[in-house]
Amino acid sequence: MKKNYLIAAALIFLIIDCTLLTYKVYNKKEYPHRIHKPKSHYKYSVFLTSDDGPLTGSKFLDQIIRDYEVPFTLFLVGKPISSDERLKPNLLRYKSNPYVLLGNHSFTHANFHYKRFYSNPSGVEKDFIKNEKFLGLKVRVARLPGRNVYSIGSVTKGEPNALKAAKLLTKNEGYKFFGWDYELRHDNSGLISQENAIIHYNKIKELLKSGKTFRKNEIIILMHDQMFTSTKSQETLGELILLLQDDDEIKLKTIDKYKI
Repeated sequence: MKKNYLIAAALIFLIIDCTLLTYKVYNKKEYPHRIHKPKSHYKYSVFLTSDDGPLTGSKFLDQIIRDYEVPFTLFLVGKPISSDERLKPNLLRYKSNPYVLLGNHSFTHANFHYKRFYSNPSGVEKDFIKNEKFLGLKVRVARLPGRNVYSIGSVTKGEPNALKAAKLLTKNEGYKFFGWDYELRHDNSGLISQENAIIHYNKIKELLKSGKTFRKNEIIILMHDQMFTSTKSQETLGELILLLQDDDEIKLKTIDKYKI
């Protein structure tokens, strides 16, 4: 009986300890020096970006961004919100968030038929312009759905058909298209596959040190709004933000600060 009480007490202590640790990591007030640490001599620029909002997970991501006061770029899709009124408050949250830059991710997201979508570059152009007007986007930064493509002035990279569409929008509308260097991948349930912020942080630093990113000393990180319906995924992102904020070599920025 005594042994059972000791086991129960140990379990209760472990739960309390884990809860307190999560609170300390998640509550920015515990670490104000990490959130607002001055970095006048940083070496690396890190761009946190998320695709496909506004969705159900967007309100949780929005809260994380506000809590950590972290620069973030969000690439938005118009079609889901056009058919689901419940998503509109999440768009309003994003538009009132002072830490985010809102970019264009197409109106239809290619209806998830990418080969057909990119076979018609002028159709892609119309889809992006429609999304810009529908969502009231103010800055012409963008990401193509389903394709890792860069088109920033004369600097380009990516799959030829998709790149052709991006170049058309760059030429005709002044858009800058951004791909990504590292992804917080999600599993079949839509949650972050590897729920360990230190692993992601170490991989990001390795990529930066190796110079194996699209532009040396800069790294664009991709994630997706719907990941953040999970409390664990929210905590993982919060922990990763703190690790990046605490690194003297790293400064977090929105994508409009990307240098070419």
